[in-house]
Formats: sequence, C-alpha cells, structure tokens
Amino acid sequence: MREGVPANLEGVPPRSEEAEHEGIPKRPPKWLKYDKQALRFFGYFQEPVHESNVENFRVRKCVIIYYLDDDTIHITEPKVENSGIPQGVFLKRHKVPKPDGGNYTHSDLNLGMNFDVYGRMFRIMDCDDFTKKFYADMGITLNAKEDYPVDLFQDNRVLTRTKIPPPDSAEVREYVEKKLNGGKPNKGLQQFLENDRKVLSFDIVWSDSSYDGGLKFYTLDFFLSDNTVIHKFKFLIVTFVGRS
Repeated sequence: MREGVPANLEGVPPRSEEAEHEGIPKRPPKWLKYDKQALRFFGYFQEPVHESNVENFRVRKCVIIYYLDDDTIHITEPKVENSGIPQGVFLKRHKVPKPDGGNYTHSDLNLGMNFDVYGRMFRIMDCDDFTKKFYADMGITLNAKEDYPVDLFQDNRVLTRTKIPPPDSAEVREYVEKKLNGGKPNKGLQQFLENDRKVLSFDIVWSDSSYDGGLKFYTLDFFLSDNTVIHKFKFLIVTFVGRS
C-alpha cells in the first residue's frame, strides 16, 4: 500500500494537463449535439375519391418531422373538422427505409421533391425557419417552395359554410305578412306622408287643328303624394266666326 499525503502521493506519476480531459470527448456525440432538435417540413399526398360528383381526389396536408438526434421520422396530419376521415398521427416515429436501401437522412430531404414512404408518395412543399437555417449552415441549398394544389373539397366546404347575413326586421315582418296572406305593405307610405296635399299646377294649351278645333286651354295638376296627373279643361278660343 502506498503511503503519503493524498495531495502528493509518493510513487504516483503526475498526470499531464491533456490527460485531465481524457474523459471528455473531443467531438460530442450526435444524440448530444442535436438533442431536442428536429427539422419540420410541410407537404401533402393525394388520395383518390370514388363515387363523388364534387371531387376525384383529395389533398391531405401533412407535417413531416425529422429528428436529428437519431434520424427518425414522424408524420402527422392536422385534423380537419367534419372531414369524415381518420386524421392525426400518420406515421409513428422510427427510421424510414428508402426504396433503394438504407434509411432516410436529412441530406435526402429537400423542397419540391417526392418523398416515398412505404409506397405512398408525399410531396414536400415548404419548411420552417429553423430547417432553412440548418440547411444553410450545412451548405445545402434548398429548392424553391411550392404551393398546394387546388383542393375541390375545401373549396366546396367554404361555399357551403358561407353565412348569408340575416335580413333586417322590416323585411322579416313583410315576408311573414305575405306568407300568412296578411296586409300588403304600402311602399309609397313615406312619400304620401311627406307630400300629402302638395300639387304642382301648370297651364297648358293645345292647338287643335281639326275641323272643330282651336286653341284649347287646360290646367295640368301633378300630385307629389302618389305621382299621378290630372288635367282640367278651362276654355276654348275659336279662330272663325260662328263657333261658340
């Protein structure tokens, strides 16, 4: 048994400064370097729809998550209200094999590409800001993002769920009265109340060139309450003697 002061043991060779850090790896492991870091892509796949006069395929949007610590992939489908199809977790987290062998890595994923998962073809459209920054730091150029194709099902849902503003109370009351064969509304009531007993009077003359004609003078009255007209004969002037 060796004897001596613990801080200065006899017979123990001194440790170098490099040996003090031998337990710390020079390069951190992958699971430690990329812990809780994931790449998120946005894409879709098309599902055929049979026996429907509205659509022949449906666009099902998905979120593809690639975990950098263990190269696993997780795919979810956001739930759409009243879609009639099961949604949520589409693919549980695990390493996804490629069709030509091996497993998918982050270098195999890019925008504007088809992503084959067990025979189902996904189209990657876009990604989040962290994913763009990660690929930029890795020196990998991402393709331009794409837009989702037109989904006839969603367009039809927007039309069917459009709310028509309700009519005002006067229109509702008029509709109910007509439906019950009740009193008919007087659309000219406001005009009558504002212009009752207001009359525009004009003096007019008619030069009648017939055998028994002459200058015939009338009074033309225009009633503002209901836009009606009445004319009244005043007198006649004959142009030759013997006519009264």
